[in-house]
Amino acid sequence: MPPTIPPTILVVDDEPALRSFAEALLEDLGYSARLAEHGRAAVQVLLQDPESVAAVLLDMTMPGLSPEETFRLMRDIRPDLPVIILSGDLESVVRERFPAGTIAAFVQKPYTDQELETALSDTLAQRAASPLPPAQFKLVRLSEDEIDGMRQDYLAACRLDLARMNALLASHDFLALQVMGHTLKGSGGCFGLSNLTQLGNALEDSAKSANAAACGEQIEALKGFLGAASK
Repeated sequence: MPPTIPPTILVVDDEPALRSFAEALLEDLGYSARLAEHGRAAVQVLLQDPESVAAVLLDMTMPGLSPEETFRLMRDIRPDLPVIILSGDLESVVRERFPAGTIAAFVQKPYTDQELETALSDTLAQRAASPLPPAQFKLVRLSEDEIDGMRQDYLAACRLDLARMNALLASHDFLALQVMGHTLKGSGGCFGLSNLTQLGNALEDSAKSANAAACGEQIEALKGFLGAASK
């Protein structure tokens, strides 16, 4: 049998000693660890390979990108990504800072190896579990009208996102623009919209290189495409 590849856990913490502690602990528990010193680095890891990370350990006290914004951007890239919060604050206080039901687990700092192992094993087991017994799954066949309706709903949501893109460009928030381009690229493929995929790819590349002029051009091109698609 081929060797089992251990799940990769992304550790996001600005303190080197705590990152190293978490890495050693994860390896002792049979996981592979990737380390990020702040939220921006964590988002870049996911942009490079979204499916490589099984779960995230996110610290709540970091400079730069806030934990809430880091969480939102990571979930924009991977909506199903389990994020476990690490904090010395009360759990009830921390959970109020995130949308209800979105945190996979909470681990109080300082934590023990057993507490971390329990949080990770429960989180990954829950993600792997089927929401319905296999016998209850049914093949859903959508009509062309239903598919077109979903496509139009998505394009309408993209039109609403244009204002946010322009605001991000004005504030030179290239990381958030990069994430938006990444999600456009993926969604364009899902809906069979090759033009949207190309525009998303171009926006992601322009934002990655912090090219404001090119980002502006891609946003205008996206605006034109969405306007034409609505007719």
